[in-house]
Amino acid sequence: MEQRLVTGLRQWAAAHRFGRWPVGALQEHLGCGRAAAHLQLLIEEIGATWPEPFHLSPVCCRRTSHDEALIAAMAAAAAKGDRPGFDRLTHEMLGVDARERLFLSLALLTEAIAAAPAAAAPDRG
Repeated sequence: MEQRLVTGLRQWAAAHRFGRWPVGALQEHLGCGRAAAHLQLLIEEIGATWPEPFHLSPVCCRRTSHDEALIAAMAAAAAKGDRPGFDRLTHEMLGVDARERLFLSLALLTEAIAAAPAAAAPDRG
């Protein structure tokens, strides 16, 4: 689930950078429109609450940026309903209201990703 989230974030950024509406690509990647919509909302929440610019690696990069790793850990905590763990990850950089919004957004997103069928791998043949 965390890997689908990180690659979804990267695909969103790539589509946005090239002037395309990213939700269509996200829907294909995440397996459903609901998950794509929740990822779009999460990105808006991050933009409104993150204290500095958020760093995403290119789609082809094997390394995960610090921000991507943090979001993946936050998503794992939200998926388990582990609010204390989530707060431990974010209390130094985000206020209470921002943590609440991101926790709820990530909980809904991870639920949607878990319920979505895995996206089919592209045919390389």
